[in-house]
Amino acid sequence: MVFNQVDPLSILDRDESTIYTVATPPETVPSAPATSWDGHNPEPSSFLVPWPGSTFIIRSVSSGHVLTLLDGQIVLTQPGGRGSIHWACVETKGWLGFLNVVSGKFLGYDANWKLCCSAERHSWWEFFCIRMRPEGGCVLLMTHYERLWQVGIKVEQGVEKLAKMEYGGSDRIVWEFAKI
Repeated sequence: MVFNQVDPLSILDRDESTIYTVATPPETVPSAPATSWDGHNPEPSSFLVPWPGSTFIIRSVSSGHVLTLLDGQIVLTQPGGRGSIHWACVETKGWLGFLNVVSGKFLGYDANWKLCCSAERHSWWEFFCIRMRPEGGCVLLMTHYERLWQVGIKVEQGVEKLAKMEYGGSDRIVWEFAKI
């Protein structure tokens, strides 16, 4: 055989292997969660995780009430009542934030660590981290210096207020998110 002349018949592909292909559906879609927004479902049912660019209703699993901006205050109310319950999820420097779509203000905390909705920009006091729970639902965490504190209920003079609280305890709230 001469190296500068190649016999074309000697380089024909004689692969006789068998190829098997498996029919796979293009995607697997889970069934929709059985979410009850009327306050009668105390168990976490939603598996949605907030993602920037989407709008959500944020619901307390235990009470069925939703996070609401009502008369300038952040409160938990029955679904379908007065107030603004739609929160647009945003991201800044890797931190999530929630912009009330009616007021145009960000959910955050004040000097007494109570939740408020008054900031015009997404900064330190409006940064959130969402942590999923193995048993369902999630906790809302907010920055506290180099730590993360959970959002829960703080009682002041007999009145319940939503606030960030030191980690641990039974007054923390389990949340779920419904995408709008």
